[in-house]
Amino acid sequence: MRSSPARQPLPTATELAHAPELAILIALDTLLEMTTVTIHLALPELDLLQRRPKLLHPECGDRDLVVAQDILDLVDALRHTVQIYRDLALRP
Repeated sequence: MRSSPARQPLPTATELAHAPELAILIALDTLLEMTTVTIHLALPELDLLQRRPKLLHPECGDRDLVVAQDILDLVDALRHTVQIYRDLALRP
């Protein structure tokens, strides 16, 4: 299974007072992590295919794997965007 990015510590009370929207973003990040783990558990063959993406052939019946990989790519992009927002919101 692909390793998840390092989880950031939960915001402190002071950080939440400064940027209360971080609470929902932490919940979103947790949901995205759960989604990633669930997809990897449901489709263990993704581990091999992530190391050798040229093996994916949607026209050969690998449609589920292609869709799952697309979802994982979008999850990674969204988690990265959330991290950028968090860094900006907490900038002194």
